[in-house]
Amino acid sequence: MPSCLYFCKHLIHLELFNCVLSLPPAFKGFLNLKSLDLQHVTMTADAFENLIAWCPLLERLTLMNFDGFSNLKIHAPNLQFFDIGGEFEAVSFENTSLLSVVSIGLYVAAGAEFTGRLSGACNMLKFFARLPCIQRLEVQSYFLQYLTLGNVPSRLPVPCLELDYLSMRINYRDIKENKAALCLFKSSPNLCELEMLARPEDDIPIAATGSSFWEEKIYVEGIFNQLRVVRVLDFFGKKSELDFVKFLLANSPVLEKLTVKSASSDGGLELLKELLRFRRASVQAEVIYMDT
Repeated sequence: MPSCLYFCKHLIHLELFNCVLSLPPAFKGFLNLKSLDLQHVTMTADAFENLIAWCPLLERLTLMNFDGFSNLKIHAPNLQFFDIGGEFEAVSFENTSLLSVVSIGLYVAAGAEFTGRLSGACNMLKFFARLPCIQRLEVQSYFLQYLTLGNVPSRLPVPCLELDYLSMRINYRDIKENKAALCLFKSSPNLCELEMLARPEDDIPIAATGSSFWEEKIYVEGIFNQLRVVRVLDFFGKKSELDFVKFLLANSPVLEKLTVKSASSDGGLELLKELLRFRRASVQAEVIYMDT
């Protein structure tokens, strides 16, 4: 990237694609920058941390398919929107009390193993500790698996009182992912809209599967009390998925609409009949089944 760009003091919005970033010694930051979009960029961890820290007014940060560093530290007191997708080992927030919208996807290359790193006693506790104002959260790809590293608590010590929208990609057969999801549900008393996307894994050992996890959690007090709209996508109709939908319907007293979208066009009528048999805590809940 041309060195002169680093000294454009009045930049408010900056997008960089397919480039190598190296901060010059005289760089003092983008003092007026509010929006930064980095895609397919290469830089060191120190360069990334300093770049973010030296943008004191930064409100929006997008980081996609980056290279050169795998541990992310975000120090941005005015940050409100954060969208990240890539291969990394750890992410931590420092001084991000205004951050309200987060979309985070941890990618794993085809044929590779998940390599997330444990930070402290539990990744889930550390991740949410600095997000007091989170309102919308998207947990994509393998990031839920990252959150399971360590001892997943029953619920977060400080609830996510502002969280009203949650989208989560989950492997319903992984018991630790189910535990992490339940922890987040319990810790989000004002959740109004939920989107669940299946991430199938066929090679999980039998001892690690959670096929009966949701079946055993027939009723959990104080969960989904504000939940009104749910979308269950990439639905394969497996028992673990059906058990989750059954749990959801039984614990959502004000639910208005549940949409289930199949991952295939096979067995749609039988799945619909099965879904319609489940008990509903909400008398007004509408169940919609959609084939692919």
